[in-house]
Amino acid sequence: MTATPVARPLVLLLDAAALADARTTVLGGGALDGLPELRREADAAASAVPATVTDKTAPAPSGDPHDYVSLSIYWWPDPLKPDGVPYLNRDGQINPESSDRTRYDASKLNRMVSSVETLALAGYVTGERVYADAAAKWLRTWFLDEKTRMTPSMRYAQIIPGRAEPRGTGIIDSRQLLRAVDAALLLQGTPSWSAADDTALRVWFGDLAGWLTTSVNGQMEAGATNNHGTWYDAQLAGFAIYGRQDRIATDALTRVATQRVTQIAADGTQAREVARTRSYHYSAFNMLAFAIAADLAPAAGVDVWHRSGPGIRAAVDLLVSTANGAPWPYPDIDKIDFYTELAALLARASRAYPDAGYDRVLAGLSTKASASSTLRLRLGAFGSFGGTAAAPAPLVSVS
Repeated sequence: MTATPVARPLVLLLDAAALADARTTVLGGGALDGLPELRREADAAASAVPATVTDKTAPAPSGDPHDYVSLSIYWWPDPLKPDGVPYLNRDGQINPESSDRTRYDASKLNRMVSSVETLALAGYVTGERVYADAAAKWLRTWFLDEKTRMTPSMRYAQIIPGRAEPRGTGIIDSRQLLRAVDAALLLQGTPSWSAADDTALRVWFGDLAGWLTTSVNGQMEAGATNNHGTWYDAQLAGFAIYGRQDRIATDALTRVATQRVTQIAADGTQAREVARTRSYHYSAFNMLAFAIAADLAPAAGVDVWHRSGPGIRAAVDLLVSTANGAPWPYPDIDKIDFYTELAALLARASRAYPDAGYDRVLAGLSTKASASSTLRLRLGAFGSFGGTAAAPAPLVSVS
């Protein structure tokens, strides 16, 4: 007996059609590759204590424990100073202090978004309320509960000890919150997530979008001419769409199509990214930001994939040529993991450019991927792929 198809969920970056197909399959009694592994991950998240920014030993420089704080990952103590400050930059070398959950919130943010995404996906696909209830609990703890909520600001993201001046670069941490938005959208209309929850979270993200556009930090990041500028507009657009601030979203996505795309040369080279010590990673990382923005763009009436010139496809082609065996013509300190760097990008680009053969390249790169990773890609997740690994899990990337 064929299962009755379910309606597509109103998500932003997850693949609504793939989600609906997966739910239809599972509710109809069919098997779904990767679901047993996804269930195990969801079971672990459901039994865990939700993460919160208020659970750290030292508050932000403001004195408010609700403010998000992270350490800029490529900055290290000065060995010539007794107290190590001000910290010094070592581009491409991650300071393990950045993953300290007792002082900083970056690893906790990553744990939160990974947990709510896993729980929401499992809850939607299986229809089992235990997962949806747990996802809602994690979201309320991080964003809504008065005792534990995060302030909608990235003022103290990627601080540098000994350097008190405002920085815009830490805003790139909050791109991962796009995953929490889609998790909340998967919960919409369920008993686990009330209309009041929905309204309150949309207000929170609307406030964050407002902070991004008006703060000194946000204005600094908006002026960036590398991956930081692209990620700024991509996440701003997503937050503004969810927060029902359409003008902000349209302006951000128009900038991507008309201004950010000038970062890419005709041959697909991204000058600001190939100048880095991790040149391939940052080239792929910037293109993932373009792909995220391009997939958001239809919701704001903008076409980034096809109306921003040949730059995006040329850049993806250049990255793919190296994955296919061509030499990468720029210095790089990494041993490149093409699956990690390209999987989420190719999954999106293959839908936008079905004639490019990116799906075949992705299939070749995915032969050793876990069943759960393959399922997440199929459903449109992006957070477990790409980005700079700040132990213990991928989270932040900085300039």
